[in-house]
Amino acid sequence: MLKSTIRIDAEKEGKHTLLKESSYTVPYKVIHYGSRHLHEHLELILMSSSPGIMEGDEIDITVNVQEGAHLKLFTQSFGKLHPMEKGATQRTHVQVKKDGIYKFIPHPIIPFAKSDFKTYNEIYLDDSATLIWGDIIGSGRVYSGESFQFTRLHSVTKVYCNKKLVLLDNQLLEPGCQPLDSILFYEGGYTHQATLIYVSPFATELKAELDEVLATQHEAFTFGFTQRAPNAVLIRAMGDQGAQLYDWLSAIGQLCWQFTRYKQGLDESEPEEEQVAELTKGEVEPVSKEQPKRSGTKHAKKEVRAKGAARKAAVTPEAPSEETLEEILPEPAVVIEK
Repeated sequence: MLKSTIRIDAEKEGKHTLLKESSYTVPYKVIHYGSRHLHEHLELILMSSSPGIMEGDEIDITVNVQEGAHLKLFTQSFGKLHPMEKGATQRTHVQVKKDGIYKFIPHPIIPFAKSDFKTYNEIYLDDSATLIWGDIIGSGRVYSGESFQFTRLHSVTKVYCNKKLVLLDNQLLEPGCQPLDSILFYEGGYTHQATLIYVSPFATELKAELDEVLATQHEAFTFGFTQRAPNAVLIRAMGDQGAQLYDWLSAIGQLCWQFTRYKQGLDESEPEEEQVAELTKGEVEPVSKEQPKRSGTKHAKKEVRAKGAARKAAVTPEAPSEETLEEILPEPAVVIEK
């Protein structure tokens, strides 16, 4: 049983976002992902020397993104929830101020048999701030016969904009008293559920682009998306491969990131079509040629930019590779095999 705290403060200084303050307790550690000045935004990775979350663990995470700061936070590997009797808890508090961007799409959570986990996320945004937030919940160690053998998994995410609640995602999974393999749950034999939340003043415009960029269903999994509020878009996907869903969700998250920066006037360069590699199966697919396109020069330019961003996002390495981690991990830390 461990009580751990993690605190991250990102602040803009000149053109760059810098890590102004960070603190953490064992077994966690926060370090820069790559060079500190490789990008204008800040990229950090949250690592752990523990094999996963254990009985009685309590984790408190605080992230502050100051005015104009842009932060991407990565995780080290799949999150493992070990068998428990009393359970474990994680609480996350995030604040993103004016024109700030915070992107966090962690690796999938894998609940072992008899695990019990509660996670509460409270996120506060200014009117002009942007949140790109994801999660993937697996059914367990499928190939060990532990699919839906966990005791309880409760995830609550509340997003406030200008102190008003704009989105509430409350998921309670209890295999002992819920038919998780039936309709309205993990229907169709799926083993993983992915969620992406985009809250931004540009949500309506992004939703219009997603209507075309995601016009074709994926072969390996099923997804859908909707606008939950004037400034909130929610994407859900169901599949049976956690790594594949994570790559896809990361690509969509990168599209959201590039679209937001463009709308803020920070990314003026338009992706060149000839410089973007062809999409492979399992990545974001562009709208088919048979789909009707809206007319208008202004929209056509924006459409090319969004689709170009989607293609570019699909081939941009967003998650740290094992080779990279081996170089940057401290001696006590262990890379958990995916």
